[in-house]
Amino acid sequence: MVKRIAMVLLACTAFAACQAAEGNKEEGWISLFDGKTLNGWTASENQGTFTVKDGQLVVFGARSHLFYTGPVRRHNFKNFEFKADVMTTKGANSGIYFHTAYQQTGWPDKGFECQVNTTHSDRKKTGGLYNVEDVMDNAPSRDDQWFHYHIKVQGNRVTIRIDGKTTADWIQPPGWLPPRGMPGRMIGQGTIAIQGHDPKSLVYFKNIAIKPLDPIKVVVVTGGHGFEQEPFFKLFQGYPDIQYVEAAQKDHSEIFEDISNWDYDVIVLYNMSQNISPQREKNFQDLLKAGVGLVALHHAEGAFNSSDVYRQIIGARYPLKEQTIDGKQFAKGTYDHDMDIHVKIADREHPITRGMSDFTIHDETYKGIWFAKDNHVLLTTDHPKSDTTICWTRPSETNRIVFLQLGHDSKAYANPNYRQLIVRSIRWAAGDLQ
Repeated sequence: MVKRIAMVLLACTAFAACQAAEGNKEEGWISLFDGKTLNGWTASENQGTFTVKDGQLVVFGARSHLFYTGPVRRHNFKNFEFKADVMTTKGANSGIYFHTAYQQTGWPDKGFECQVNTTHSDRKKTGGLYNVEDVMDNAPSRDDQWFHYHIKVQGNRVTIRIDGKTTADWIQPPGWLPPRGMPGRMIGQGTIAIQGHDPKSLVYFKNIAIKPLDPIKVVVVTGGHGFEQEPFFKLFQGYPDIQYVEAAQKDHSEIFEDISNWDYDVIVLYNMSQNISPQREKNFQDLLKAGVGLVALHHAEGAFNSSDVYRQIIGARYPLKEQTIDGKQFAKGTYDHDMDIHVKIADREHPITRGMSDFTIHDETYKGIWFAKDNHVLLTTDHPKSDTTICWTRPSETNRIVFLQLGHDSKAYANPNYRQLIVRSIRWAAGDLQ
């Protein structure tokens, strides 16, 4: 009987854990810190101020700031909620910046600081919006005790809560004049940073996460190949976290002509246009280096067929004519319509394919493709008229890139597995899916 009760309790505990994890996923929270490394973060001066121990970010050393530079929303947040568990020690000072940007030295010029200070001599204490709406003298936190820090930015309103209690609630007024010497202290957009204040301050952070309140901004690039528009664009509809626009190319690649006001998180390529100038090619690369995600689909494998930069970006090329690639001769690629393709999940742990089962899709096959050797393969097929590899990701230190070869027409679009792969690829490329 005792054994049975124990098993029931264990099952209930496991169920509760799963429910909590699923609930957190539904709430849209995304971890920014894995508790193991500083991956996705870049420290400014005095990089040794930040270390990781026992799942915690330890802040202890000379002045420095740790900026989030990872893949989530190209580390550029406007409306969001942020949370972290924080613990100060006696006399310690730190802070959490938002709407800021990486800089090598000094106090961040851009954005706002949310104060972390329980007993440091500075009268401005934990939970205040520094030099804007301060918490004076009496801190809502205690040294050597974990407290929960929550920041919400929505429009021109900033709300800070410590352990569920509101400590600052400020609305930036029209004609706002920032505090003297802080011209960048204005609502805008930017990244998150953790402050290392001084050599005597020891502060701990853990469970650092963000919930973007803006949808993923997606630009779907088309042109150079016909497709069934209405059923295709339905693939991007019905998801409150995804907002898309079409950029139909009339001059092959004009979307990359001027990127000075770029505001998209993810590029979806469904084009087969060919011409791309050196400047447009460089602008495309610069977007990827800046963290913009890339999802390329189907006939985009044949786009920009003379660009070696492009084939290295997507990790493949469909040869539109006989050609030599990396010293190997390739014939013109082949394709066959209306094939029943059995798809095998090659990587069952990747976020895009996790939990999916092998499936069959009615689609077009490609064969005779050049593939990069460093592709990370997600999907394969043994169809005789197809190359084995049909979905992969690319190695990149600055952004996330995935190519899904499937998706010729409405028969493929209607497959629920294909729809799932599309939305997961977009979320993963935006950094939201982990």
